[in-house]
Amino acid sequence: MKERLVLVQNRIWNILDSGSGRPIVFLHNGGGNLWNWAYQIEYFLPKYRIIVPDLLGFGRSERTEKPLSLDFYVENLMELLELLDCTKPILVGNCIGSSIALQLALNNSKRVRALALFNVCGGFQMLNPYLQFLSFFASSPHLSKFFNNFNNFSIFQKLEAQIIYAKGEPEPHSKQKEFFQEQNINSSLKSSLYPLLMGLKSFNRFSETQFKPNCFPPVLLAWGEENHVLNKKWANSIANWLKPDIFSLIKKTGHLPMSEDPKKVNNILENFFADLA
Repeated sequence: MKERLVLVQNRIWNILDSGSGRPIVFLHNGGGNLWNWAYQIEYFLPKYRIIVPDLLGFGRSERTEKPLSLDFYVENLMELLELLDCTKPILVGNCIGSSIALQLALNNSKRVRALALFNVCGGFQMLNPYLQFLSFFASSPHLSKFFNNFNNFSIFQKLEAQIIYAKGEPEPHSKQKEFFQEQNINSSLKSSLYPLLMGLKSFNRFSETQFKPNCFPPVLLAWGEENHVLNKKWANSIANWLKPDIFSLIKKTGHLPMSEDPKKVNNILENFFADLA
């Protein structure tokens, strides 16, 4: 499983593209990287073509000072898939990754075979009050430079176990460990949280009812039942208009169920993929 660099609209994306068969594209959450899906990559690789990018601003992909908006990501992802000759993939996302996948399908449902959406991000309004305060603080033009220098090493690391996970941080996958070790040595791999926060308002559309086109692809909507970042009440709000084929609240997990309970997530995805076949 080798990563490689791809140029999309003059921006460098780091991707993993391996295996054969029907393509599945995994999209990680803000602040994460492609190895957030390490357990799923290993599990599904023998049967599928697995494509997993580091979203721009994260992992080993290019950093930018411009706002990382939802439409910006969708446009770039569309071109990336075309460059990779990836036709009608199953899109699997978490948080902003789910929002990107969902918006791409809303724009052109014929380009997507199916959607598996975990913890869809609806922007500022969905965040819990404490994270709303931090987001406002971090997006201030006067404080942004200070925040961007320290966000990965102080505030967010201390918050991670308490807010991101339901029962404390699980043991990371070996691939994730490797990246964290490299990140500690190479500061250029620090996540671009400030540009994402600058574009966060663009994700607000999913805090409101959207129009679901006819002939929409099959949808799995899942949520960590103890998600302290995006409360599960928002899962019901999205389910009301999206009308998913499968709706699952994953017990004893928070914002990263794919690493908190990988066996459960793999089972949910495997059953969903089997129904598609």
